[in-house]
Amino acid sequence: MDERIRKEANRYYWIVKGKLIDESWSDSQVEHIYNSYFTRIWGNHENVVHEEGFEEAWRERIRSMP
Repeated sequence: MDERIRKEANRYYWIVKGKLIDESWSDSQVEHIYNSYFTRIWGNHENVVHEEGFEEAWRERIRSMP
């Protein structure tokens, strides 16, 4: 899976759920989140307030990967 898609799916999930996608989820599950959550947050200009902390969490996830 393209890492840009994986990161963006995690960003969408963070906006909606407040956490990153579980690392055990398959590529197809992550892609489903990417597609469905994009539709869910499209046009919601207030969603940026829910992004707070995402970049730090994502950097930590990347650092912990083997």
